[in-house]
Amino acid sequence: MDTSMEMSRNPLGEDLNNSKQSEKEDSVLEDMDVEDPTKEGNSEEKFNRSLNASMESRGGLQSECDHWKFNRSLNTSMESHGGLQSEYDHWKEKHDAADNRRSNLIMEKVDASDAKMKTQRQVEELARKLDGTDEEKKEKENLYEREIKGLKTENSDLQKQIQDLTKAFKREQRVLEDIKEDLQAEITLPQKNINFKVEETPKDGESSPDISYKCFVTINGVTILESGQTLLTFEDIEVANRVIKKGKYKLDFENKPVEVTAKPVTLNRTTQFEINMNMSKKRLCVRDLPPDLSDEYLKDKLELIFYKPSIGGGEIERVQIDGSRNLAFIDFLQSGVVERLVKQKHFEFVAHNTRHQITVEPFIDRELNKLQMFTGFSPKSVLLEGIQGVEETEDDIQDIVQIFFQKPTNGGGEVEHILHSHNRKRAAEFETDLKEDANCAGL
Repeated sequence: MDTSMEMSRNPLGEDLNNSKQSEKEDSVLEDMDVEDPTKEGNSEEKFNRSLNASMESRGGLQSECDHWKFNRSLNTSMESHGGLQSEYDHWKEKHDAADNRRSNLIMEKVDASDAKMKTQRQVEELARKLDGTDEEKKEKENLYEREIKGLKTENSDLQKQIQDLTKAFKREQRVLEDIKEDLQAEITLPQKNINFKVEETPKDGESSPDISYKCFVTINGVTILESGQTLLTFEDIEVANRVIKKGKYKLDFENKPVEVTAKPVTLNRTTQFEINMNMSKKRLCVRDLPPDLSDEYLKDKLELIFYKPSIGGGEIERVQIDGSRNLAFIDFLQSGVVERLVKQKHFEFVAHNTRHQITVEPFIDRELNKLQMFTGFSPKSVLLEGIQGVEETEDDIQDIVQIFFQKPTNGGGEVEHILHSHNRKRAAEFETDLKEDANCAGL
């Protein structure tokens, strides 16, 4: 449909054209000076001519008006067409943009679909793995439960063993304490007479000899008497052998007779050694040296201190340092220096503006020689067993046994020592008889 024709039929445009046409007709009438017949009294003829002229003029005006209306409609149509073209271009651009956006959305939808499918596959794979993990987890849980159950059982067994071992340990500990009590004995070094000689004054250039001491130490293992045992020591070995050979004896107590058995006595291990001690008159032992000092520094300081005659010192031959024990050994050239220094005992030692107290004492060299370990026996001793269930006291039992085995008619002889254990354990000590065989011992 033609756009110009549509616009010419617009009612607003028609009203405008009719208004303009009326104005133009009024202008033509004015130009023709048509007289009013009522006012001027013109004749009818003049009026008809004027009317015809007016009709002719109106016909020309009608044609001119139609022409003007066509031109106006054409211009309006052209202007309307230009606006529509621009609006068309505008909406076309929006349409193209919408198509592009639609294409992009379609591509994004395709990509999203691919990503969704990929994610769905991953979720399915993870679900399968999760199912497998759950099964594996259950298997491990079952395995762990079995292991825990086994460990609990093993732990229970171990706890029971620990309790049993603890009870056994306490029993053994009590036995050990009892043995310690039985073994407690006062151990003293043997007395020995020492002959002191007047020291001869050394000649010029000679040094006085050191003080030496030698002693022998014997440690005998004690013999433990159990309850109901008696230990007899005779003066004669033959009597002990005769009693042991007979073996069985019957002793009479107040309430009942008791049969006893005689056995030889075997001693525990005996240890014997020799101790040699030598006290030097020229060597001094220095104790309580400050730690973390170099050996050279200690040597220099000690030489400066003990070289001074004002404190009783003298000329030094050599200084030795024992850093592990914080000790020092100083050798003097002359005798008598050690004796003077030992009387003072303590000296002041200054190191790096710090005061220390050191102690001096004579150097004693100790040696252990001739170590011997052997198991001895007492040929004069007899062990009696079986005196149980009697009401007599320990002393009464000893008197009864001694009287019985002193009678020659019973095969006995003179008893030197006797020791009975009644309802307890007792320790019997033996001394080594050095005058006789090394294996002999006396109670």
